[in-house]
Amino acid sequence: MSAKSFTVQFDKIYDLSVITYSGMQMHPAEEAAGARTLVERHDSPADLPPMGNGGQGPAPGWPIYHDVRFTTHTGTHIDAPWHFNKKGRRIDEYLPEVFMGTGVVLDFRHLSDGARITGEDLARALPAVQEGDILLINTGRHKQLGTEEYATRHPGLDGEACERFLVEKKIKMIGMDTICVEPGSEEEHWDHPLHRICLIENEILLIENLGGQIDEVTGKRCYIVALPLKLQADAAPARVIALL
Repeated sequence: MSAKSFTVQFDKIYDLSVITYSGMQMHPAEEAAGARTLVERHDSPADLPPMGNGGQGPAPGWPIYHDVRFTTHTGTHIDAPWHFNKKGRRIDEYLPEVFMGTGVVLDFRHLSDGARITGEDLARALPAVQEGDILLINTGRHKQLGTEEYATRHPGLDGEACERFLVEKKIKMIGMDTICVEPGSEEEHWDHPLHRICLIENEILLIENLGGQIDEVTGKRCYIVALPLKLQADAAPARVIALL
């Protein structure tokens, strides 16, 4: 079998992920179920001698490990089909190359709360979306992380109004800087048309809770890498970067 060769040229790496920390905001449905995020420090026991060369390593009072508790939808994460499709694939069943490729970061920071993005909106946006792209959208709502507005009033993709565009363009992944890619509160999009179109009918993976340096790559084409943890699960937290 001959190996494929390719070259990715870039000047800078941009981190499009949010930080995961204890008590961080989660999806309202998860919070209602009692889920919480925990990143708890445990120090080296007082009765252990310092480690490392000349005692320069862990010593009493040094964090030797952390307990971590989160859901598969904590922070920046990727939804696989199994999230909505009982017969769909888990996140660990995808090859790494699925989570990387050329793409575009579109600027929708002008949208009002709860606005619905249509296929026509995506077609008019610049830079133009190309076939097979990873499509990322900046609504500016990543700056509201931790607020009630972030959970209930964000813009999103109108599934039925953008279905044709997404399918014809053979979009590889969709990502947004919102707690959900559907617009508004959970009650307002309870039928989840975009999740149905992407995760049940077309196997388009979804990235939610983007942030970090997304403003710096908005309005640009770049190479996107979004690698999730290899969990036997419906989704997984991911580190998402853009090469430009």
